[in-house]
Amino acid sequence: MGKTALAQLVYNDKKVDQEFNSRMWVCVSESFEVDVLVQKILEAATGGKQPGLQLQTLASQLEGYISGKKYLLVLDDVWNFDLGKWEVLRSILNGGGSGSKILVTTRIENYATMMNRGSSHPPHVLKGLSSPQSWSLLRLVVSGGDHQLANEPHNTINVEEIQTEVMKKSVGVPLAVKTLASLLYFKNPQTEWLSFLRSDKLLSADQEGSILHNLKLSYDYLPSHLKRCFVLCSLFPKDYEIDVNQLIYKWIALGLIKSSPNGSKQSLFSLGLEYLMDLTWRSFFQEIKRGWLGNIESCKMHDLIHDLAVSIAGHADEITENTWYISLNHDLWCPSELASHLAKAKRLRAFNVPYKKWYQSGTTWDEFSFKTFVSNSGSLRVLDFKNSGMEVLPHHLQELKHLRYLNLAFNDKISRLPSSVTMLQNLQVLNLCGCRSLLEFPKDFNKLVNLWVLNCRDCFALTHMPVGLGELSRLERLSWFVVGRDSSVHKHRGGLSELKNLNNLRGILQIVNLGHLRGTKILSSPSLAFTIGGEANLKGKTHLEHLSLLWDDGNTRKGREEMAACLKGCEEDVQFDESLLESLQPHSNLKTFSVKGYIGRRLPIWMNSLNQLVTLQLAWCKLHHELHHLQGLPILEKLILGGLIELEHMDEDEDVDSWVMNEGAQKNESKPFFPSLKDLALRGCPRLKGWRRKPPQFPKLSKLVISQCPLLTSMPSFPRLDTELELLYSNIQPLLDTMNMSVIGHIVPSSTSCSSSSLYPSSSCEVEGLQYPLSKLKKMHIGGIYYPPKEWLHGMQHLTSLQEIRIDECLGLEETLYWHNISHVPNIKICGKYIKIGGEYLLNEDYWNNFPQILQVWNFLLSYLPLFSLHQLSIYFQKSYL
Repeated sequence: MGKTALAQLVYNDKKVDQEFNSRMWVCVSESFEVDVLVQKILEAATGGKQPGLQLQTLASQLEGYISGKKYLLVLDDVWNFDLGKWEVLRSILNGGGSGSKILVTTRIENYATMMNRGSSHPPHVLKGLSSPQSWSLLRLVVSGGDHQLANEPHNTINVEEIQTEVMKKSVGVPLAVKTLASLLYFKNPQTEWLSFLRSDKLLSADQEGSILHNLKLSYDYLPSHLKRCFVLCSLFPKDYEIDVNQLIYKWIALGLIKSSPNGSKQSLFSLGLEYLMDLTWRSFFQEIKRGWLGNIESCKMHDLIHDLAVSIAGHADEITENTWYISLNHDLWCPSELASHLAKAKRLRAFNVPYKKWYQSGTTWDEFSFKTFVSNSGSLRVLDFKNSGMEVLPHHLQELKHLRYLNLAFNDKISRLPSSVTMLQNLQVLNLCGCRSLLEFPKDFNKLVNLWVLNCRDCFALTHMPVGLGELSRLERLSWFVVGRDSSVHKHRGGLSELKNLNNLRGILQIVNLGHLRGTKILSSPSLAFTIGGEANLKGKTHLEHLSLLWDDGNTRKGREEMAACLKGCEEDVQFDESLLESLQPHSNLKTFSVKGYIGRRLPIWMNSLNQLVTLQLAWCKLHHELHHLQGLPILEKLILGGLIELEHMDEDEDVDSWVMNEGAQKNESKPFFPSLKDLALRGCPRLKGWRRKPPQFPKLSKLVISQCPLLTSMPSFPRLDTELELLYSNIQPLLDTMNMSVIGHIVPSSTSCSSSSLYPSSSCEVEGLQYPLSKLKKMHIGGIYYPPKEWLHGMQHLTSLQEIRIDECLGLEETLYWHNISHVPNIKICGKYIKIGGEYLLNEDYWNNFPQILQVWNFLLSYLPLFSLHQLSIYFQKSYL
């Protein structure tokens, strides 16, 4: 009935976000165990993993986190329920701030009633869509999501009868309506729709099991190749967020994706994406998540669809000779017992271990159990040990001769791989992502001749890449490449030359520890650096979309001081880095590019040739010179500059007179700086002064962050900013310049009293159809601006779309805050340490120690503030700044 969808609408609503200090979403599904739920809630709250902790520890941490906080917790899809366990969980959650809410979705009304006990609000029972709504949804799906086409008059006869039949078969359940739409899509609306809806193939909603039966019919109409792919999804638990890449890799490993019979050169992965999109259109997948460039990253299955997959695959607790796929549930056997059970499955193709389960219970594979397992699993194609807590990967892997997919991701205690891995000559996918203790690869890695995916991202302890990696001609995805110390002269360590012939690489490539090349004495000259970098042949990799060049190990947990220390180097190092980066020119097809830890003074000229670049990040680089080589990036949408500690100007020094502004227009026309830019972040650039040649404005900028740039006073204006502005510990002049602009467009004076030099035009100016600068801005955060000028606060009244404003550490505001100028803002957050009303600071150290006594004073003082649209006012005290 759309319970989860409705809960998501509430959860993601901006007003709800503003109402609560913390929001947490947890999928409960079939397991209502207190320790599991507390762990999930804590992870949702903190964003960090909490492996292997006892309930008492988890409960203590959660109670500490929510203490005094007004939180919203969503417990989605409660299938099983125990009143005693619910009372234990609720006692842990009682420490939140006043107004905290718990939102529960469940199919079983009795569960909702019991969980809602003591509340004055009865459970909300969702009803199905109405007949017109169901008809509209069906037509939208049939039209392929084209709203215009869906709203056109339908040319079928018997429309009312068809609507009636749709309601009979779906009872307004959105998933059922979408399923009917996918079935009707391939039939003639005029001659086949009504007869099909009335046929015995479909069950009416009043018949037992009708929805699942009709879903099964949708499965029956699938092409055979999609049926096989869908059934594999029964291995995932309910509410599981499916990694799309890993799913397609498994489909390929199991031989479920075949090359096109027409001789097309389309890759198996691309075909897999088509399979996935076809199943998604037919409503077998939902909740699609996409990355920055629109690529699909994950999806989920509706509970009813999951039930369908399990019913088709056959949910058997007993392992037999005919068992092909196994995914362990919550009731685990110990490895020795499991190995004897697995020995029965002579045709086993895929084996999944539920992540964390053994790790939390302290159980791991022993050598004998693993040997027993592999000796009886000669047909195995897929082995998934992701995050299983394995410390040592046992030997005997060579017996898995048909293994094509091996997932060891996030087993962060594995330090080495056994040499037997290199004997898996049919292996196609090796996933080592997040194996943070992994030191090196085994020798003879080049024997893995069929490998086409190697993921060793975030393997921070990895010292070098294997020799012979460049011989793996089928390799298409290599997310992480580690440059070892002396790797360019050491015969046992793979250097950048291993990348030379890997021209089929696609997707993401991060090259880390480029700084290790500086320490090689034999490579001290820039010319040799250019030679070594050129051996990577990045320009020949036409399929790469995302490239990161990192001079450090890629660990994002390093602090500012540690990163700043990495930028130290002699003149030889500076020249070396410049030559090295010059030699690492990528192909112009690149979509995102990142450089970190580079100590050269300038960027290479080839930066201008990356005309397909959408995202660019420069972090902790010692750039002295201007960034004028970036001006030729016509479709760049996102630019992040951080830690550029010596950068002073964004462009080169030319004739400033040609850029002089006059009444908002230029004397000489010039191209906008970054004409497509939507998101700009300038962080930690202490010497940055701005643009020497001041372009008119960013025409499409939507989000702007300026942090710790105290000298930045000159930059293009941003009057059309509409999403967010964040200005922290920086100069307020760029904001004032934008607010000082005349209204966007032309002002027609109605009298001589209209002045174009004022901050905003007077009331005697006619501004019909025109907009004030920043009039569409929704969110503003100002902090660390001492003694901000009054005109900034005065101009706030024209930011009519503002939904939230936060002001931190703005010393000197005091009673000049001009409260009436922000009276239209519904959500105001202010550090009360610097605000005076009636000659008294709203918060100080004495008030902090006597918090209850000041509440009455606040209520009296705040009642006089003209905040007519106020929804929430937060006045807080940042004690740590004292």
